[in-house]
Amino acid sequence: MVSDGAKGLIGYVGRVLSWVNHQRCQFHIWRKLSGELTARVNEAAMGLTGAAAKAVKKKVRAELISLVGGVLDAGSYKAAEEALEELKAHQLGGKLATLLEEHLDAAMVYLLEFNQGLARVSPEWYWRDFRLRLSRGRNHRSDERLERAACLWAIYRNFEPAQRRSERKRHYRHPGMSPLAVAGAPPGKISYLDALAV
Repeated sequence: MVSDGAKGLIGYVGRVLSWVNHQRCQFHIWRKLSGELTARVNEAAMGLTGAAAKAVKKKVRAELISLVGGVLDAGSYKAAEEALEELKAHQLGGKLATLLEEHLDAAMVYLLEFNQGLARVSPEWYWRDFRLRLSRGRNHRSDERLERAACLWAIYRNFEPAQRRSERKRHYRHPGMSPLAVAGAPPGKISYLDALAV
């Protein structure tokens, strides 16, 4: 079972479905760490102004993101534990490491021996788009059909622009721009259907 960390769901699984493994959505873990990450970046630049503050913030943010990513992107549970120790050793990484350690078992459960073959889970709206919008809710029943749907989803996702307006709980960093446009390669008049035809 994968969740965003809702305590009620985790508590129910622990009481009633104790044999079920719980995996934390790693996107939500990153979001949970964002406040602490921002606080530590601001702490590093305290007393600085202008370009000097901006440079320090950029450097420290990159360091901390790399260290957190080293934990969450580790290829084994042991490697994740080693990366967590590196994060703890960073002068600004202690609280981040503590917050991350709380969720380490649930974040890395897909790497454990009895879960071999499971993949790390992406944000839930990616899965929603894949299943409902592009796959039409079907079971694919064959590797070929699954691969075709995955190719369609990847192309569609890269071409689809983010909506311009913000919602109550979701804000778009690049409103009206597709991932290709954000990357500096705007598709122009080419649609994702044109790309599929190619």
